[in-house]
Amino acid sequence: MWHIDFRQWLLSCVKGLLAQWRIVLGVVVLSILGAVVCVAIGRSEPADLDERAEEALAYCKKYGYSRDYCVLVDYGRHSGKTRFFLWDFNKGEVAAKSLCAHGYGKGSTAGNPVFSNEYGSFCSSLGHYRIGKEKTMSKPRGRKALLLYGKDKSNSNALRRGILIHPVHLPTFSIFPFMIPVKVHDLGLYTIRPYSEGCVTIPFETYKTVAKVIKAQHKPVMMWVYE
Repeated sequence: MWHIDFRQWLLSCVKGLLAQWRIVLGVVVLSILGAVVCVAIGRSEPADLDERAEEALAYCKKYGYSRDYCVLVDYGRHSGKTRFFLWDFNKGEVAAKSLCAHGYGKGSTAGNPVFSNEYGSFCSSLGHYRIGKEKTMSKPRGRKALLLYGKDKSNSNALRRGILIHPVHLPTFSIFPFMIPVKVHDLGLYTIRPYSEGCVTIPFETYKTVAKVIKAQHKPVMMWVYE
């Protein structure tokens, strides 16, 4: 007949449970730390942003644009990272930043954008733009947008193509290491709707900030899209 020491058995069970919970807690902590690191990397600014801003200021001085602000869009970055930057020339720093979708045309993917100036290409275009007045879009109906005038050979058809800066349903936070899909993507609790046919599409909150700054300027604001 077997005799069981109840206290020893109970102590053994508690030790086993504690060991399992340590493993679970360790996994949770590591997951949280990993998420924090990914968000920090995603929200970080490109190493060459200051240099790009200096080039942008020289361009603005040469062609009569605002010397207070410009917009820099880095399509060479991972799409899950912030790559839309409203730059404050006076403070020498970013005034606002966010995710930014690129066009889905000509086989563009989340990780490999294709650029084109062709009408009907549904691609993003690189180059310098003059940001124009705010308009009300017909589709989606009633949504506000900023007109764009292409100033280079690579984006000269921007106005004819209807290329705009406009808000869409994008997260207001970095999603790195994940990428922004080129089409609507349902994540369950959140639906990402980049909807860019070549337009510079950004979160609603970012758009409000940018539009307010643009309207307050006495000179036109330049946007530079590069990779």
